[in-house]
Amino acid sequence: MNKLVVSLLLLASLASTAEDSRKVVWDLKALFKVPKVHKTEERPARGLRSFFYEGTPYKGKPTRVFAYYAIPEGTRPPGGWPAMVCAHGGGGTAYPEWVRFWNQRGYAALAMDLEGHLPGGKAHQVEGNFPVGQGHQDAGPSRIDWFGDRALPDQEQWFYHAVADVIRANSLLRVVKEINPEKIGLTGISWGGTVVSAVAGVDPRFAFVIPVYGSGYIHESDNPGLSQWFPPKNMTAAQFRDYQTKWDPSAHLPHARMPMLFVTSVADPVFQIDIFARSARSAGGPSTLCIRPWMIHAHGNGWSDPVEIGQFADSIVKDKPSLPRLGRPEIDPSTRITRTPFTGRDRITEAWIYFTTARGPWKSRKWHFIQCTIGEKELVAQKALPKETVSFLVYVFRDVGGFRSNHAASELVVTANGPPR
Repeated sequence: MNKLVVSLLLLASLASTAEDSRKVVWDLKALFKVPKVHKTEERPARGLRSFFYEGTPYKGKPTRVFAYYAIPEGTRPPGGWPAMVCAHGGGGTAYPEWVRFWNQRGYAALAMDLEGHLPGGKAHQVEGNFPVGQGHQDAGPSRIDWFGDRALPDQEQWFYHAVADVIRANSLLRVVKEINPEKIGLTGISWGGTVVSAVAGVDPRFAFVIPVYGSGYIHESDNPGLSQWFPPKNMTAAQFRDYQTKWDPSAHLPHARMPMLFVTSVADPVFQIDIFARSARSAGGPSTLCIRPWMIHAHGNGWSDPVEIGQFADSIVKDKPSLPRLGRPEIDPSTRITRTPFTGRDRITEAWIYFTTARGPWKSRKWHFIQCTIGEKELVAQKALPKETVSFLVYVFRDVGGFRSNHAASELVVTANGPPR
């Protein structure tokens, strides 16, 4: 029996534990308390407050988390400003530009560094000529590859601290007088998307959550950069079981009840569309999948390119129009014409089926398109879906003078020609 078969058998034998059980290893009673805040002169940024807030103890010692915070200009709305917590991805930090982005939309915002670093470099309005990845004396653990610290006790693993530090940021903002505690949202990019996907099922106090690129079901990825960290190469059976029940967002997303928006492209090079779409489908509350077809995987692009992020947030906390919602596409067996129920007729101008007949790595597959006729409550494909189709989704948007918004998608359908799910 070759190594590939052994690996598949091991994954299959353990997979049944992931979706019907989980272990919440965080002390939520402690994390829901307001963390202490410590002023600092480190890394000042124009118009923003920089400070440390109390983190989770690491190896018996207290930790502190660096953060930027600011509120919008103008008069505070009745009840207080809505707010955003912003969790960066791999190689990222607390970005001033991200805070200002949300301030300009009328939100208070907090961006923290989740790897025990101080902001450095000059990307995304980080000021000064400071080195990238510089730690500080009260730092918790830094990330080691993909769960590369899996052999350590839970409380010493990076993912444990990242989730805890995001929850503490929520606890902090909830007592700020200028903020409405019922209107605090959460967003994360890449690794941050994975972190906030887990947080969504652990901290029910968030009003909404928006993962960008990052998802759950990482162990099912066809990206060798991810799959190499799982059995049989880099995890024992016990470590893999811990990962599935404690860390991977797939264990926690079914417990997320707040509205969620999942944002990605069809060809993301890190978190493939199949595991991302499955994560969106796993959420326990209202979930919308937003496909920006050729979206670049990067921090700035991840918060500024998809206008749907702001649209979605506004629909939850500012009573603005919601994004369109699509049901599951159904194929007529005799004509192979696809029909998809939807709501939001006044918010779209185009609808398309994206389908692929290719196999192999998701990021390299070629996608084809079939336009749909837009009815009042149903999208009807104008051509038959080819019999050799491996997977497809339906996606809609609004185009006004070349400016596109309101991107929303159905779930990704894997046909009988595709891999089993």
